[in-house]
Amino acid sequence: MDESEFLNIAQNYLEALAEQIEAADKNYDLTTDYSDGVLEIDTETKGVYVLNVHRPTQKIWYSSPFSGADYFSYQQQKWLNKSAGELLPILAAEFSENLKIKLN
Repeated sequence: MDESEFLNIAQNYLEALAEQIEAADKNYDLTTDYSDGVLEIDTETKGVYVLNVHRPTQKIWYSSPFSGADYFSYQQQKWLNKSAGELLPILAAEFSENLKIKLN
């Protein structure tokens, strides 16, 4: 995949994810900010998630205040880590368990 295609897919994914998180945050417990390939989700009391587009490796890098760092490659139309875990279900499980916020 060329860089332009990667950027388009990754940035659209992070923008959509930011919108999904904002919609799920019914109590306004999070501050969600997406800008120029970087999505920051501040939990205010438990730390900050950072997801960012990493052009040289064509991955989304992920930093969680609960599980630490990981990275995801776009494979088979999914963002998968090296253990074949998918980004959205991993994030959704953390949000549900630690923040009591349900992502779809």
